Amino acid sequence: MRKLFLLLLMVTLLACGAVGTPSTPSTKALAPAFTLVSESPVVTHGPSGTWDGRFTDPGAVLYYDGQFHMFRNGFSQWPGRVGVAYLTSPDGKVWTAVSDGPLFDADDVPYAEFAVLASSALVEDGQWVLYFHTWDSTSSVGPSRIGRATAPAPEGPWTVDPEPILVPGPPGAWDEFAVNAPNVIKTADGYLMYYTGAQQRAVSRQIGLARSEDGLTWTKYDNPDSVEPPFAESDPLLVAGASRTWDEGSLFQPRVVQTETGWLMAFRGNNFYQAHGYGLATSRDGLAWTKYLGNPIIVPEDLPGGRGAFQSALLAHDDRYYLFSEMSKGQGTDIYLFTHEGTIWE
Repeated sequence: MRKLFLLLLMVTLLACGAVGTPSTPSTKALAPAFTLVSESPVVTHGPSGTWDGRFTDPGAVLYYDGQFHMFRNGFSQWPGRVGVAYLTSPDGKVWTAVSDGPLFDADDVPYAEFAVLASSALVEDGQWVLYFHTWDSTSSVGPSRIGRATAPAPEGPWTVDPEPILVPGPPGAWDEFAVNAPNVIKTADGYLMYYTGAQQRAVSRQIGLARSEDGLTWTKYDNPDSVEPPFAESDPLLVAGASRTWDEGSLFQPRVVQTETGWLMAFRGNNFYQAHGYGLATSRDGLAWTKYLGNPIIVPEDLPGGRGAFQSALLAHDDRYYLFSEMSKGQGTDIYLFTHEGTIWE
């Protein structure tokens, strides 16, 4: 893994008027090095011929009641039917499947046209809440919407809301084609949802923000100073990089954690030459974000024999950051773990 020694240059990227005025970060962030825990995956895809016989990604991961919980996505082909399975772990490294098969799939979501993928999870007052997105096409580039399901226990039974909670924007909007990969954070004022928005059949992807008081009705961030399409009705919070940077093509799949000292976002980016990896951004308030100057912090080659890095999940627990990564060495994918010890703030 490449060593990261640069400091973050903290500047405010956007004025987030619709969700409050962002504070300008004033404390420097340390250079965060994520280390591969093992060359062996912590969770593998299933045997050949089974529902998850080729691919799996970490979906949604959280720490609750003394253990780690994972709602992973499994599938045998892509595009293809996806099942959501549930696992637990005492340490984030050794995982045990609680159920032999998926808890639910697209058949349980009335508005899903093809597949559903778990993306974020919370526990509130004993109720488990799972946020997911649909995949509404048999194509590798497909439209999508964001939905929500609840259950009294992680094993279910899961009840899916009858309608999606976030949908693509109007024609011409920056997120007109798809909204997906939600990451929901509970705050003192309600909820923040970080998500991927896509325009022009997902060629251009950026990271957006929506806010909710109850977790059901969501309002996308809208900068009142931008009144022309594609930003007339809402705006991205974090955008693709400048020409010849590693994320000049797209940045997407936001994974966000809030700690006592600040907010950290991991995201996936790529350029027009198909190079890709994970980058980091930091924030003091969850609204104004600054990309880490040493991005990308993880690339496929950081796994010996690695050929691709795909979906991820980020978790902070006991002064340690856990980044679960779907990575490939061959024709399938498994879940690997990278960690960072200590704070990211001075």
